[in-house]
Amino acid sequence: MRQKRILIVFTIISLLLLVGSILFQFLNEEDPYQFYTGLGKDIDVSPDDETIAFSYYVDGDEAIYTANLDGSELTKVSSKENGRFRSPKFSQDGEQLLFLSEEIDGAQSLLVMNKDGSHQKRVTDDSLHVTDAVFSPNGDILYFIAKLSSEINKMEGETKEGYDLYKINRDGTNLEQLTDQDHFTMNDLSISEDGEELYYSLFQAYEEPTVFSLKDKTESPVVSVKKDIYSSVLSKDKKFLAYTAVTKASLNSSLFKYELYLQNLQTAETKRLTYLDNNIQSPVFLHHENKLAFLEYTNWPGDPENYRLMTVSFEGGDEQEVNVNLPSSANSHLAMKTVYFLLANEVAMAIYYVLFFGGLILLSHIRSGKVFQPSYISLGLSLLFFIGSFAIGAITNPWYGIWLAMVAVAMFICSLVLVLFSYVVSKMRKK
Repeated sequence: MRQKRILIVFTIISLLLLVGSILFQFLNEEDPYQFYTGLGKDIDVSPDDETIAFSYYVDGDEAIYTANLDGSELTKVSSKENGRFRSPKFSQDGEQLLFLSEEIDGAQSLLVMNKDGSHQKRVTDDSLHVTDAVFSPNGDILYFIAKLSSEINKMEGETKEGYDLYKINRDGTNLEQLTDQDHFTMNDLSISEDGEELYYSLFQAYEEPTVFSLKDKTESPVVSVKKDIYSSVLSKDKKFLAYTAVTKASLNSSLFKYELYLQNLQTAETKRLTYLDNNIQSPVFLHHENKLAFLEYTNWPGDPENYRLMTVSFEGGDEQEVNVNLPSSANSHLAMKTVYFLLANEVAMAIYYVLFFGGLILLSHIRSGKVFQPSYISLGLSLLFFIGSFAIGAITNPWYGIWLAMVAVAMFICSLVLVLFSYVVSKMRKK
């Protein structure tokens, strides 16, 4: 009798953990950066090559920092304590910074401030989701890439509006849409020294570096690159194109490695610059030296992404880390991390599922001897979920159907484990 009570309590606890895990994952928005402390994913170098600007997380809050390029004189320049500020860019005189602020719904707004953090001002409202921006040469106008903020949480196939170019005065007046192309992707925005052209990357069959003439309002390719490239950026003098690409050595491996390359647009010569056997991101040209700054994604392809701030010369092979004395986490978040480990975890959910039905199998063993019945019920549920996934995909969104089908497959695998467990229990009963 005591054994039966223990099994009932065990089964109820397993059910509560299973239900709690399902509800937690449905109601809680997944955020791998919630407790993260480390570098953000975008950097910029001041026009005099003295200062680097970047974003940095402390316990999930992301702020804008500056430091000398040798790593000294770290300064937090964004004023708000909580929130997420990212993607800083210097003005061409080095006296101002623009950056993006992530709102609660995931949309990003454009802000500007002086390089010391004073006179912070929001420039765009919440109707647009801004992903990249640059100053005009005189600093009075901001050019940026954006799409309607109402489109950002929609799944592929549901969106009606894509990314386009906009401009706005620094004081937030005279917003103007420059293109109406609704691009699927649009990245790596920069501007020519004379302010007459904007550069960015589009994705067709390959990532394509593109120029937009502010005078003629036309788009055209900068250079034809018939291969897979990423994070492409054009030098200010238009002589070089830096980009990342998959190394030949990793093409046949299970994990692609991305290194930094430099192409001379006058001679078409391409040189590999880094040999870090990792994933290189966010290259930025220095202005007065033949060097690039970049980020090395050290835990590729892990999440949250951990970065190292690095530099390399045009000669390549001489990568150097910029050692900055960055702030550390002020809180271990042990209690919340434990809750996330127990509930926000697909593996944990599968374990609770098996434990719950395993408890039912043992109770069936004690009460009626029908030890296979719970595992058959589990198999039936997995089959029902799989069939239902087609209906859900057809009626609502195909991605919902795919997700439900994946759940059904996981349930089926758990059911096979339960059938095996039922077989073992049945053999024990006969003995």
